[in-house]
Amino acid sequence: MTVRMSSIQFMHNYKVSLNKTYQQQQKLFEQADGNSIHKGSDDPVAYSALLRYRFTNNENAQYTQNVENAISWMKNSDSVVSQMADNLKTFSEKTVQAANSYLSETDAISISKEMNSIIEEVMANCNYKLGDRYLFAGQKDTTQPFIISNEYFQRGMAKTLDAKQAAFFKNTSGNVASELYQMLTLQADDGSIYYLDNQTGYIYEKEFVDGGYEDAITAGYNSVNDEVAEGGTAGAHYAVGQMPEGFKISDAFMSTGVIRWEVAEADRNDNLVYEEAGTDKDGNALYNVKGLNVTLNGETAALNFVTIRQRIVNYQGDNKHISMVKLNGATDRNSDIVNLTGQDMFGCDIFDDASSGNDQSGSAMLNNMLTVYEQVAGNEVHWLTSDGVTLSDVAHATLTISQTTQGARLQLYTSVQDMLENQRAVITEDITRVSSTDIAELATKLMELTTIYNLALSLGGRVLPQSLLDYL
Repeated sequence: MTVRMSSIQFMHNYKVSLNKTYQQQQKLFEQADGNSIHKGSDDPVAYSALLRYRFTNNENAQYTQNVENAISWMKNSDSVVSQMADNLKTFSEKTVQAANSYLSETDAISISKEMNSIIEEVMANCNYKLGDRYLFAGQKDTTQPFIISNEYFQRGMAKTLDAKQAAFFKNTSGNVASELYQMLTLQADDGSIYYLDNQTGYIYEKEFVDGGYEDAITAGYNSVNDEVAEGGTAGAHYAVGQMPEGFKISDAFMSTGVIRWEVAEADRNDNLVYEEAGTDKDGNALYNVKGLNVTLNGETAALNFVTIRQRIVNYQGDNKHISMVKLNGATDRNSDIVNLTGQDMFGCDIFDDASSGNDQSGSAMLNNMLTVYEQVAGNEVHWLTSDGVTLSDVAHATLTISQTTQGARLQLYTSVQDMLENQRAVITEDITRVSSTDIAELATKLMELTTIYNLALSLGGRVLPQSLLDYL
């Protein structure tokens, strides 16, 4: 039986075939940009992998940008801190030079001027800006972090213990290269000097702390925690007094070491000794902190705080760190930190350490340097020998430790940068493998389909049924 195909059906089949060839040709034209996949229908499995690789690539690009920003920030910080560390090293050397008892008063003044120049240079570097952001202000990086006063304040004097003293009174290993161990200096009306260990509450005579404790060591007491025949500790055995229960450094001193003034009468602490300081705007009585009521040789005594008149550095930044995440997964806040704060660089002292009751000031070592400067200007050789050299050394060591920590983070970020670059190359290779097209093969197929399409058009013009218009 002969099956006859109508003209309409013949034309339909022809158009379907022609359109199919045209679509194949257009698909190949799309691949001329080098990509074989432009939509999910091209290859669902490969398209899914491509989306995954592209997401990973974008993530890699973001981490790479973070790392580059972090490295730039830390390199600038490292350069500035390195300069400050050199300055503090020179300051320490000048302190040793000033502690020479053979120096004249003129020599001491000359050295103090050099030390003042060093402090000014350190202050300038502390306020270094990268663009419009301060490097060392924590997250308050649009606020100038360090301000040195033009006014002079009364700052408490601390007794800074050397390695042997720290081993006996603070039960340390004897290594005080990077941490301050201090007592508070008090003075009786007769001029006698005492030292208060605010952590144990014991009060010692100056002579005992300066050298008398060595006799206790000879007697077999290696530290204040050693038991003695009478019971208790060596500290209690040799102490001549006890501070009032509950007293904290913060009761009498601000975090910068400045003695508190203008205390309202209602806020007075019975443990402290005050002097009148006039009245406030409402006529209420005000008082300045002067000393401490203590138990001394079994009796209540009022001892004055020993202070020194000096300028003060205040830190206006915060102790919050800037984190730039460098890898996916769990965030490591310690290793993701890219900035240094005042607390990191300048540590703490007796006025703002954990037992003081004050928050960390962020400028402890700077204020200690100003104390050393004033003592050099006053040619206080004995103090410089017993306290000043240790203060200067610890200031330098504290900054050096923060520099070393920052350097380790910088090295870590640099290593991550290399790893991210290698990952980017692998991801790019995966994307190319999944989505790229063979240009030579594409050109061959495109030529074949173009030829077929053109032949189909030519053949269609010959064999397709003519319309009535063709006969007119």
